[in-house]
Amino acid sequence: MPAEGQDSLPRVTVTTEPATLQEGSVGWLRVRAGDSAVVSGGEIAGEPLHLERSRDRTFRGLVAVPVEAADSLLVTLYLELPGRSDTLPIFVPVRRAGYLSETLSVPPAYARPDSAATARIQSEIERSRQVSRISQGNPRLWRGPFRLPRGSRITSPFGTARVYNGEVQSRHLGTDFAGAIGAPVRAAGRGVVALVADFYLAGHAVYIDHGAGLVTGYFHLSKAVVREGDTVIAGQRIGAVGRSGRVTGPHLHWVARYGAISVDPMSLLGLVKRER
Repeated sequence: MPAEGQDSLPRVTVTTEPATLQEGSVGWLRVRAGDSAVVSGGEIAGEPLHLERSRDRTFRGLVAVPVEAADSLLVTLYLELPGRSDTLPIFVPVRRAGYLSETLSVPPAYARPDSAATARIQSEIERSRQVSRISQGNPRLWRGPFRLPRGSRITSPFGTARVYNGEVQSRHLGTDFAGAIGAPVRAAGRGVVALVADFYLAGHAVYIDHGAGLVTGYFHLSKAVVREGDTVIAGQRIGAVGRSGRVTGPHLHWVARYGAISVDPMSLLGLVKRER
């Protein structure tokens, strides 16, 4: 999609892969600018763009589309021109995902946490957000394809509206995989173990920082077999399936975030194909 900025700006062409991004997913943004311009970075949905320069003078970066995004998403590009800097706004189209809903019954204490539990949850959310903030300052660590953390049946897909005890309280911002307690859980891609914790909602959890803002999390584990600071590769065992935290039975809950944006972790699997 060609984009025209102010008259003094060079012509900039922006494309995405896939051609139309879907809400709640990741994809690639490719930018081609005139010979006199360098695309030094940008911003999308409040998060920075980490753009890498290719040999053909295009710039490529990972983008994440929030759930319930509008039909188009604003991307702000930062341009370095001879003697000055400038910004260029671009709108990219977004496709609806059509998420479903499901009803769950859980103990009242989990559906409506008391004040102490609520305070704990908020503190734990802040700890996980700090992992994402730090990741935005780290270089991209992953190369090669992302892999499923388990090869088992998916029991609940990303984006489903969760109805707890008759009330819509949240959206399922991860993908659930079936598994017996103790079954292996593997890293989806290369990265550094940024956090190993025991959370109220997520139970025993491992967060992996893949760099440049991308983080994956593995929840409700019975145990972790890695430590914070460990470097892991795709397919490496990092823990075991459990039923810790707010769950109705043993399973793995797999999440992916770009900064503060939760995305369908299954969308990670198509990134390398589009990178080539």
